[in-house]
Amino acid sequence: MKRILLVIASLCLLCVSDLYAQKTVTLRVMSMNIRQGGEYAGNKSEPYSELINKYQPDVVALQEVDYKTTRNGKRDWLNEVAMQTGMFPYFCKSITYQGGGFGTALLSKYPFYKCEKTIFSHKDTREDRSTGWIYVQLPCGESVRVGVVHLSLETSQLTIQHFASINKAFFAEDTTTPSLLIGDYNAANGSDAINYVKNKWQDVIPDLGFTIPTSGPTTQLDYVMGYPKGAWTCTSHEVIAREDMSDHCFIVADVQITIE
Repeated sequence: MKRILLVIASLCLLCVSDLYAQKTVTLRVMSMNIRQGGEYAGNKSEPYSELINKYQPDVVALQEVDYKTTRNGKRDWLNEVAMQTGMFPYFCKSITYQGGGFGTALLSKYPFYKCEKTIFSHKDTREDRSTGWIYVQLPCGESVRVGVVHLSLETSQLTIQHFASINKAFFAEDTTTPSLLIGDYNAANGSDAINYVKNKWQDVIPDLGFTIPTSGPTTQLDYVMGYPKGAWTCTSHEVIAREDMSDHCFIVADVQITIE
């Protein structure tokens, strides 16, 4: 009987230990503002796919993506990249443009089980802008939410208003899932807009440096933001300047979060 009780007690301790065990989740992310549907590379998909394949990210956040526009030859650019990289695509149309669409997008190495988006529309902005996010279950069993953002740039006040609307939609039903919001914030580090973003979000790469223009960058407009604030760390990052592919430098970063 004593032996049975000891076995039961040991099993209970194991269950308690598993319940409170911490798990570190690591993923590689990439941000790419491809500039007007990839115009610097002739709107072709292959140069971008080759770069993605070189760095093997888990998720790519893309801005300024064309879908079957006149300027890209009516091609489904995102699905071409998806096929060339073996990743799963999610296109977030912002506006109808040249007979097709223009917006943001995400590529995921792993299938995503949920996707959402919000569109910011304002009379004082030159165009509507989409923000999309996906829920990805990683091989370790944990789930993360990764979003792509391309903020309005007309005024600092509009940029802040845009991000406030994103926060409202992003956290409307979920305030617990570890999240990343990656892309072109159209605001310099230290600006009122980025300070507003940092009220709720963490700048995961505070020492990233300048990201635009690609020929001698002088300003940072691109960021990897994380939620919950203070929970994320960056173990390595690289700023990639490709003058033949965009006016924005691309970002590759290995980030992690410990989940209890």
